[in-house]
Amino acid sequence: MAIRVQALPPIGWELFRPVASIPDTSEEAQINPELPSVPNLHPERTPGGRFRLPSFTFSVGVNRQNTMIVRTASKTADLLKHEQGHYDLLVLVTRALARELESLEVESVAELGRQLAAARQTHDERAQALDAEYDKQTEHSRNRAAQQRWDIAITAALADPRSTTIANLPL
Repeated sequence: MAIRVQALPPIGWELFRPVASIPDTSEEAQINPELPSVPNLHPERTPGGRFRLPSFTFSVGVNRQNTMIVRTASKTADLLKHEQGHYDLLVLVTRALARELESLEVESVAELGRQLAAARQTHDERAQALDAEYDKQTEHSRNRAAQQRWDIAITAALADPRSTTIANLPL
């Protein structure tokens, strides 16, 4: 059984909805990648009579309604790369979630559902913490040195399908 993660090609400004301002922030752009939901699946029985998830693919998407750029903002490559970092962090968290779900083997379908929900909540919380730390350290892309450190860390983690941490935070 394998759980795969599918990501969009590199993002472009066409994904961003132009707005006068982004509510509750001074950011010039905001991407809203979404932790994918688990499709409606039928659990499989293992040779030992336990239950596990079947093979499937997570597709990491973007909520276009909440992906915005301020009309007066400069659509720079640096700003787009910062927003790509937000998306890539969720891809990394989704990979970690997929690995955890692949290892689940339990006694009942109900237990499988409980562990699936718990894993999803854990990784959703991790995604939010990573996202906040990324923006805090990079000052929403304004701190170039911090942004470069994160870019390097994200690139390295994406290259390693078994990455479990980034910036000393769990995925």
